[in-house]
Amino acid sequence: MSTSKLYFVALLIIASVLVSVQSIRIMDALLDCDFRGPCEKKEDCYDRCGVNIPPFNNAICAPNGSSRQCCCILS
Repeated sequence: MSTSKLYFVALLIIASVLVSVQSIRIMDALLDCDFRGPCEKKEDCYDRCGVNIPPFNNAICAPNGSSRQCCCILS
């Protein structure tokens, strides 16, 4: 029984590390944002950011104050 507890604790540690790394990546992206108007989902930002062709990875719908704004990633 203690082995399963150890696996569970290890899984929790790995999951928390992955979540924190992803959070850091998102915060880094938000620092390089050009906010261009309101949005509800990522697809709303493609035209605003001028990325109408795949891979669409330089436009996100990000929290900005009390609303969500299109974030056109500058890097």
